[in-house]
Amino acid sequence: MRRLLAPVAIGALLALIVGGHIALWLSDAPFEAKLRLTILNALGWAVILLPAIGVSLWLKAHQRRPGPDADPDRE
Repeated sequence: MRRLLAPVAIGALLALIVGGHIALWLSDAPFEAKLRLTILNALGWAVILLPAIGVSLWLKAHQRRPGPDADPDRE
């Protein structure tokens, strides 16, 4: 169940984000406000996602690498 829930949740989140941006750009707000809100949103997601992706990649690299006291015959 968990393997199915994660992709569905990510897809729903992406659909909401894209839908929000479409609604923003189709609104009657001034162009400058639309642009500022879009840039602010992109920066906010970058601040959240880039460190999370970096930590995930770092953790995967450290889990694959054997430790100094690892048994060389064990795989």
